[in-house]
Amino acid sequence: MPIKDIPTLDDIDVSGKRVFLRVDLNVPVGKNGEILDTEKFKDAVDTLKEIVSAGSSVVIATHQGRPGSSDFISTEQHAKYLSEFSGINVEHVDDVMSKWVRDRISSMKPGEVIMLENLRIISEENEELSVDKLLRTHFVRRLGPLFDVYVNDAFQTIHRGHPSLVAFPYIKPSAAGRLMERMLKELWEIDSIKGKRVFLLGGSKVEDKLKVSIYALRHGKVDEVLSGGLLGILLAMAAGHSAGKSAEIIDDLDILLPAAKELLSSYKDRVFYPVDFVVTQNGKKNIVPVYSVPKDAKIVDIGPGTVEIYKERMADSDLVIANGPMGIFEDPEFRYGTMELIKAAKDMKGEFVFCGGHLSSAARMLDMKNSRIYTAGGATLYSLAGMPLPALDALREGSKRAH
Repeated sequence: MPIKDIPTLDDIDVSGKRVFLRVDLNVPVGKNGEILDTEKFKDAVDTLKEIVSAGSSVVIATHQGRPGSSDFISTEQHAKYLSEFSGINVEHVDDVMSKWVRDRISSMKPGEVIMLENLRIISEENEELSVDKLLRTHFVRRLGPLFDVYVNDAFQTIHRGHPSLVAFPYIKPSAAGRLMERMLKELWEIDSIKGKRVFLLGGSKVEDKLKVSIYALRHGKVDEVLSGGLLGILLAMAAGHSAGKSAEIIDDLDILLPAAKELLSSYKDRVFYPVDFVVTQNGKKNIVPVYSVPKDAKIVDIGPGTVEIYKERMADSDLVIANGPMGIFEDPEFRYGTMELIKAAKDMKGEFVFCGGHLSSAARMLDMKNSRIYTAGGATLYSLAGMPLPALDALREGSKRAH
């Protein structure tokens, strides 16, 4: 993962310019729409302060949640929190590319900062398209002419291909922000570690985890994959076992199951699924072997036998990259598998990387000071799996054209 050819703020002049700053302030939201975690706001401060101190005006953009989800809220709170942590007045505008927003951007004075409304209120920001199609979006054609420089500090989204992440580097001088720069350097260091590499994959994003596993194994980026969560359930089904009621919660099973079967067939000695599960049935919790999950039971965690096997597989590893919990982490009763494997990191000879919201929270709960902990799950995993990173590729390739 070479980073020397990614332009940073050291490589472009932002003095007195109008800058489009893409950040990732997509944060957990409570039942009443309140922001629950402010860590990302602190991470965004350094880049913002540096650009403003150069006499630039800044338009900040982020997404928050997805249309229809409970965390799909306005960025009005985000502007207030960023103002608080940066000491800079961040004005919120309640639209993205309407005429009055464009007029407001055009009238900005040096030092002024505004934050656009949640980018995903426009349909184009929910699409991942080719570069040519992204450049033809209304979003890019309307906002592009208003900026002099583009800065991407949204490291957590480098594996996505949305217009605000990929298009602008092809038409404007562009650079990575300070958070992006720091994270890329750290991941380059991690990726340079030699020896046995293991992925410990769980959580609910089963399609992503399956894709990452296939790609990393095929390209020699990982030696073994240990699975839990929905990926572990899917692989157990691919091996011919019943998943009880849990099979119902895996979307696109007709597509994913054949791919999972092929993965097991191609890498049968390198891909592991749980040998036992914790299940709930008629209000009771039981531990059952993988081959005898009752049809009316729900899988809620990996079992103790699986925990011990996974500990052994990790013990002599030089690098373990963990993403996603092994069970239903939201319920403290079903955290056993996840927490036990995190504790095992203390006895490992090599490096342990925790990435993603649930695992990073759990690792901090257990005070795992000697491990690397990142909230960016997908971006970290995709990077270390050697997968394409559209937003990063755009900074690398697009900025050459723009200059």
